[in-house]
Amino acid sequence: MLTLVERQTRYALGVKLEDKQSQTINRAVTHLISQYPIASITADNGSEFSLLSNLEAVEVYFAHPYSSHERGTNENFNGLLREYVPKGVSLNPLTSEELDNYITAINERPRRLLQYQSSKFLFDLSRTA
Repeated sequence: MLTLVERQTRYALGVKLEDKQSQTINRAVTHLISQYPIASITADNGSEFSLLSNLEAVEVYFAHPYSSHERGTNENFNGLLREYVPKGVSLNPLTSEELDNYITAINERPRRLLQYQSSKFLFDLSRTA
């Protein structure tokens, strides 16, 4: 599974992947870039993200090893996703439709950080402005 979270509105995107190969990740990110206005990505240092540096349409930054705080927004989103799929339960049997439903529910949730607006509302607003 690949999750991306927009930094200002906290709007999340997620894709169920068939494997963690760098080519698979690269294809998924390339597809998301074609669908959404993504300016930059901060990835961890896993080898599955090694090909992201070849992307020209987006700035790619890599967090330092063992520094998950450098990707805090994404880590927080993963925690929110775990409200639907508890820790210890494998994400492998999760279908793409279930993942989409969970992400939609999170994106439509009012957030204190966003003055009780939803990520979806603010993301949609930013795309029309």
